[in-house]
Amino acid sequence: MLLNLLRGLTLTSLPLRLAVSRLLRQPWSTLSQLSAFSLSFMLLALLLVLRGDLLDRWQQQMPPESPNYFLINIATEQVAPLKVFLAEHQVIPESFYPIVRARLTAINEKSTEGNQDEALNRELNLTWQDNRPDHNPIVAGSWPPKASEVSMEEGLAKRLNVKLGDRVTFMGDTQDFSATVSSLRKVDWESLRPNFFFIFPSGALDAQPQSWLTSFRWENGNGMLTQLNREFPTISLLDIGAILKQVSQVLEQVSRALEVMVVLVTACGMLLLLAQVQVGMRQRHQELVVWRTLGAGKKLLRTTLWCEFAMLGMVAGLVAAIGAETALAVLQTRVF
Repeated sequence: MLLNLLRGLTLTSLPLRLAVSRLLRQPWSTLSQLSAFSLSFMLLALLLVLRGDLLDRWQQQMPPESPNYFLINIATEQVAPLKVFLAEHQVIPESFYPIVRARLTAINEKSTEGNQDEALNRELNLTWQDNRPDHNPIVAGSWPPKASEVSMEEGLAKRLNVKLGDRVTFMGDTQDFSATVSSLRKVDWESLRPNFFFIFPSGALDAQPQSWLTSFRWENGNGMLTQLNREFPTISLLDIGAILKQVSQVLEQVSRALEVMVVLVTACGMLLLLAQVQVGMRQRHQELVVWRTLGAGKKLLRTTLWCEFAMLGMVAGLVAAIGAETALAVLQTRVF
């Protein structure tokens, strides 16, 4: 296809016509050179972007004021004294979320057994809220859910083919219970805030065992955290900041490894270029002798060679750019 495009060009410059003529005269050699150069350029561009852009993008996705500590396994009777403790230390927590663990077992009275979706192969954290979380916009239906209704995360609804008005059934610790899907929410799972697949109205989960969850941001040392652990020993403290720091260290190591790979790919590309030029040098020399015999000057021959290499480079660069963009799009949507 690329060679056909070259063949269809209308060129007035003699050096360009000679360069295109030589490229078309040996299509397999030209295609092999284009493939080798395009692959080298694509790998180089891909590594450079992975080393910089994707790492920076991951860091930018972390909200600067996002919570760095989570408190889980909070008993109902501990919620009030915990709020007082946090207020005394000038800590402003996110909302307190009640947690009920249950398994989604049926959709419209049809069992979900056999479905391989990961959300169906484990217990889910359910909650109830009177106010919709700010980072959970409604994309379908209406808020708030009424009695015997539930708000569902849109991604899970798409995967399970659940629509508004469908009925979902859960198996809790004490009994099974069902609800009708009244709204779908868009959930930002990268917000580092508590997020849930299902949010029920107040009172809907009172018959199930409950614990509570909250989160907050704290950067003023470990004194308050030590006192928190001492006064509430049964509450689990999850340090998200330490986890993100470890992830950042791993990404920095990956970045350094990618820098080494960039150097190696560049060196290999240069060697490949020299090898490709050397392979065709004998034949080029013979053609140059013929052209000189026919009266071509040194300037024309030199310009023709430069045009040939420039056209190879431009086409290879275009193919490499398209390939790198495609690969990055796949990585960003499927991996990162």
